[in-house]
Amino acid sequence: MEFPRIVGHRGAAALAPENTLAGFRKAAEAGAKMVELDAKLSADGIVICHHDNVLGRTNNGEGPVAEQSFAAMRALDAGGWFGPDFAGERIPTLAEALELIASLGMGVNVEIKPCPGRERETAAATVKIVQEHWKSAAPFQFSSFKPAALEVALAEAPDLPRGYLTDDFKEGWLEDAARLKSVSVNGNFRRYTKERIDAVHAAGMKALAYTVNEPADAARLLADGMDILVTDCPDKLLRL
Repeated sequence: MEFPRIVGHRGAAALAPENTLAGFRKAAEAGAKMVELDAKLSADGIVICHHDNVLGRTNNGEGPVAEQSFAAMRALDAGGWFGPDFAGERIPTLAEALELIASLGMGVNVEIKPCPGRERETAAATVKIVQEHWKSAAPFQFSSFKPAALEVALAEAPDLPRGYLTDDFKEGWLEDAARLKSVSVNGNFRRYTKERIDAVHAAGMKALAYTVNEPADAARLLADGMDILVTDCPDKLLRL
């Protein structure tokens, strides 16, 4: 499966509130052909789009996500913090996000983002929603920083591609990515050296860097052989 070179991070996080339907629409308007989002589990087992383990940064809630019902989180304003034009935007379910993204003709990278101790539970619920709601032929990928989550994705949906997420390229990262039959290594762009890019390619995988917002950084990474850039600013990087 071929992935586009530019992927919108959490939708288009510099242009609209992250992990919202408005953000996914904004990414499509900017010309993105694929977006990344975060999948997390509510206390009552609903898979939602939300990054942090606690509420508050991107909405007017508070407390751990793992302790909140979906109904309680659905009532929150997930857009007003970004700007008045987005006031009243709600936290979407993963199912809603997948259906919208497919209707916009974009692909999606679903990062399995479990609250602590819920790695396998979150992964299993996320895989189930994807299998039920993602019918598009557009590019798709699961990704996670948690090997346990990718193990579940591999076991439950072996035909759906996986990306191995790493912030610091700890010893054994390439072996772990290969063990999980990953199609890409999704790494922090600040630590993604040309040598690491070459090693990923030699192992038969794609190199993906996050979160690249400056054109100069993007140009350097692409010159080094980077395949995919995840960005808050798809409008800027699509001009390269």
